[in-house]
Amino acid sequence: MRKKIIIGSVILAFMLSVGYLVAGVINKMHYTDIIRKRISTLPEFSFKTLNNNIFSSSDIKNGPVLIVRFHPECEHCQYEISELLQSSIPDSDANVILISSAPVDTVRNFLARFDIDEYPSVIPLIDTSYMFDEVFGSSIVPSNYIYNSKHELVNAIQGEVKTGTIVKYLLSVEED
Repeated sequence: MRKKIIIGSVILAFMLSVGYLVAGVINKMHYTDIIRKRISTLPEFSFKTLNNNIFSSSDIKNGPVLIVRFHPECEHCQYEISELLQSSIPDSDANVILISSAPVDTVRNFLARFDIDEYPSVIPLIDTSYMFDEVFGSSIVPSNYIYNSKHELVNAIQGEVKTGTIVKYLLSVEED
């Protein structure tokens, strides 16, 4: 009798553990689907500029949009932003939105190396309330979101990526 209770308890514990894991997977899939739908078109967001003004997605002019989540201390981010600014993107009709959750002075000092003011289509923003993760569902740096001129998602690239890939996607949607 005692052996049956132990075996039954082990089976019950195993089934509860499997059920918990399955529920977690289903919940994660549901969350991923919600995020995928939210970012399928340019989502509503608002972040602060380096001058502490509010910039929202409704301020983005027509044309394709590249949103780059970065951190000034991330080597991959440093390389990517350097290459992006040296590419043909700043001279195109594309809007480049750079978003970081680093302190304003850190971002300002990082971007000063690139004479960011010379690129009117490049808009650096600060995510002081850490809303990027909630809006875009990603905390990976660098992350790149490419939208066409209708503000429909063309590609979301998370992690390190060659700048040529970003240029290819962004400038090909610009021609459409």
